[in-house]
Amino acid sequence: MSALKKSGKGPIVPDLSDFRKRYPLTVASFGALANREGYLARIWEMDAGWQEMMERGPQAPPEALVKGAPPVGLAVEAEFEIIYAGGAPGLLHAAVMARKYKRRVMVFDTQGMGQTERDWNISDEELSELERAGLFTKEELEACVVNRYRSGFVKFHDAASRVKTPPLWMSGVFDIALDANKLLALAACKIRTSETGSELMEGSRFVRCYVQPDRVLVEVEEIRTRRRRLFGARLFIDAMGTSSAVAQQLNEGRTTATHVCPTVGTVARGFMRGEGPDRVDFNVGEILVSNEDAHDHRQLIWEGFAGHPQRDEYTTYLFFYDAVDSRADKSLLTLFERYFEKLPGYKRTGAQWRVMRPVFGYTPGFQHHGWMNRRRTAFDRVMLIGDAAGFSSPLAFSGLGPHLRHLQRLTHMVDLGLEADLLDACALNEISAAEPGLAQVASLAELLRPTPTSAAPAVNETLNAVMAALHSLDERVRRELFQDRLTFGALKNLLSHTVRLYPRIIQRLREHLGARGTLWWLANIAEAAFSERRDAPAPPALHAAAQDEEPAQKFARYLRHYKSK
Repeated sequence: MSALKKSGKGPIVPDLSDFRKRYPLTVASFGALANREGYLARIWEMDAGWQEMMERGPQAPPEALVKGAPPVGLAVEAEFEIIYAGGAPGLLHAAVMARKYKRRVMVFDTQGMGQTERDWNISDEELSELERAGLFTKEELEACVVNRYRSGFVKFHDAASRVKTPPLWMSGVFDIALDANKLLALAACKIRTSETGSELMEGSRFVRCYVQPDRVLVEVEEIRTRRRRLFGARLFIDAMGTSSAVAQQLNEGRTTATHVCPTVGTVARGFMRGEGPDRVDFNVGEILVSNEDAHDHRQLIWEGFAGHPQRDEYTTYLFFYDAVDSRADKSLLTLFERYFEKLPGYKRTGAQWRVMRPVFGYTPGFQHHGWMNRRRTAFDRVMLIGDAAGFSSPLAFSGLGPHLRHLQRLTHMVDLGLEADLLDACALNEISAAEPGLAQVASLAELLRPTPTSAAPAVNETLNAVMAALHSLDERVRRELFQDRLTFGALKNLLSHTVRLYPRIIQRLREHLGARGTLWWLANIAEAAFSERRDAPAPPALHAAAQDEEPAQKFARYLRHYKSK
């Protein structure tokens, strides 16, 4: 890399000597990587993109969606039924639409197609959804599984905590390690071989979407050549994640998130194996683990997931959950320095330890505090999915779980919407993958971060109280909580048990949410309880199709059906 190199969008990336001065542990630990400088540049660009989004703020929302015609002289090169902008959720969704529903799709991404900066850990239930959606066979999915754990646990530091709890064990949560890139490459292959005229385009970034009455025109830019290109479609689906300019515009300039989890880690070989807390066990998943109290306005939390035992690959993450406007430093490069500094205190490394590749990213979260503060996830002929839609919390480590659980429903409803030409904002918003209990779980996630006046052990102490309450409840409640789908009844039981064990939790929630936020949290809980009663399964006769059923009627019938499940 030269002394100063421009990335595809223009900002200047520091050279290796600059990285070495500022992040010596990170550069040294990446030393065995063939693409070390490429990884450093990618992390730096992600940092720069996040910082730019924060500095832009709500006063200058990007003009990502425009009603009207594109620039004169830019001709439409090809027409599709659906165009997808980036991201793993977009590729999986597109593959189902191309293979099962025979829709002509195009997917474009800034990076190589079918690549992700994070590994995936999911459950058998979520994995089977890819089969139910008609995308992969059971054999194809099993070929992408690199490890299965007998169980997983959560354990928070309790040296200075007045509440001490043993590890909270659970099954069916993040207990399958997937080769994400292999799975995505297979999805890309499904699109290329679908015989629908579908296309994949790498190295291209989103510029703007022009919304017209009967179609959308999507403008993209080739990063290497800076050439602008234009494509038409009936529907545009944005899977660009946290930095989505479309999501910001739809939500009046607000970022895709009110909260965020900066996350870094590595896939590495050479950890010391064993059953002690500082050793790695390839049969166990470490879902959430803290080993120190809060410091520098953040509570650092570890995750540990083993890959293929024969390849000796073990993934460790370090992250913290925070409001986007807090004082904590959210730079991924700075967090990588802390990761390599603190890693020996989490897991012991052997003499042959080395990094195989880094994993990193920003996982968004969203707090629903007010009726006017609800996420907009659709516009006419435009729809958000994945992290761009904001339906995730730090307990689920991204929106992948909800997306997979709803993939069959999402794709089926999009197909019905295309068939009925119901592609207005109202119809597309109904297809959204929101989990009914997500708002109250997202508010509970506030307990993962310290307030400005918190004592250092406050986060761990409060979380230990919640874990103690979970110990006394059915394991199903544990799974629901850590998969972002906690029912009202389960939440009620969890809170009542926690209050009995630790009355101070009410004070903690008020400190985090404030009086107004607490009221809105209670309102969200009441809304979820009402929704659960309202959406009780309907009588079978309601789902029966008439012989002369119109496409719009079929769309409405299936929408009722999915909402009742």
